Amino acid sequence: MTLKCENCDYSFSFCTSEKVNKLHSINLAFVFGMRIIGKGHSPAKKLCSAINIDVPSKRAFGFLEKKLEFAASNVACNTMKEAALEIRSNKTDTEFSQCGVSVDCTWQRRGYSSLNG
Repeated sequence: MTLKCENCDYSFSFCTSEKVNKLHSINLAFVFGMRIIGKGHSPAKKLCSAINIDVPSKRAFGFLEKKLEFAASNVACNTMKEAALEIRSNKTDTEFSQCGVSVDCTWQRRGYSSLNG
């Protein structure tokens, strides 16, 4: 945010959110929120223009998406590894372990839901 005096040339710029790993947390939260609802840069641009705020550039938006993708991928991999270790530790004397798996039967594209399961 920048404050500018109308009577002189004085201006003062400052950040309105804290930085996390050199990234503004508000921008990361904004991109995360847009991705959670299944929207990308174009709808983000439309939303920001409607409420009169600056939108991150398409390049910055994509960079933040990649950061979020990397973090989500790491969490997913670690969670699956922990689950596999837990299943292995609970196995009986037999060579195989049994566990239930749940899937949602949808394609990996936004807005598409399989009717056939």
